[in-house]
Amino acid sequence: MRALIVASAPEQDVSYVKALAGQAELVICADGGLRHAAACGIHPDIVIGDFDSGSRPQDCAVIVLPEEKDDSDLMCCVREAVQRGAEEITIACASGGRIDHFLGNLSLLEYLHMRGVRGVLCDSRNRVTFHGGGSRRYRADAAYRYVGIVPLDDRLHDVTLRGLKYPLTHAVISRPHMITMSNEPVEEEYTISIGRGRALVVESRD
Repeated sequence: MRALIVASAPEQDVSYVKALAGQAELVICADGGLRHAAACGIHPDIVIGDFDSGSRPQDCAVIVLPEEKDDSDLMCCVREAVQRGAEEITIACASGGRIDHFLGNLSLLEYLHMRGVRGVLCDSRNRVTFHGGGSRRYRADAAYRYVGIVPLDDRLHDVTLRGLKYPLTHAVISRPHMITMSNEPVEEEYTISIGRGRALVVESRD
């Protein structure tokens, strides 16, 4: 099952969310994300939050959280989607606003990976996934010109890139000196292999 979670970070353009909702079998809004959904004409299945950033809806299922809690509203939405059997979860409207929130939201991709769920975090210009090592194939998407690999560990070992403009073979990539930004697909599919280490793969456009 595919799930879409609409978060509440401020974004100027949320029109992309409508297409994502059309591909999802479950749509969950995190508190103020309901405003983004409404702007796109999306009726969520569930709204979860403490409603500190918006009023409680009356026309869909609601899970009310306490205002003071350890987990964010978005984390609670992710857990709910996992419990309901989601195999792929796309998180939208989670990159704007406070940087601490954005970095915390990126960590949800690893949380999902550890539970065997494919996670995607996207906004109008970027799509981010987690790479936990091994070899992964990606289909080039004309909507995203660039591919960047951001190490989460001090070093990524045995990195091999195929099907990209700037290939690598058994390279070591250090976090303080990244050379894996602004690459470009040159084939319909490309491969990112990491022998040891964790990274974020960012597909983006200007």
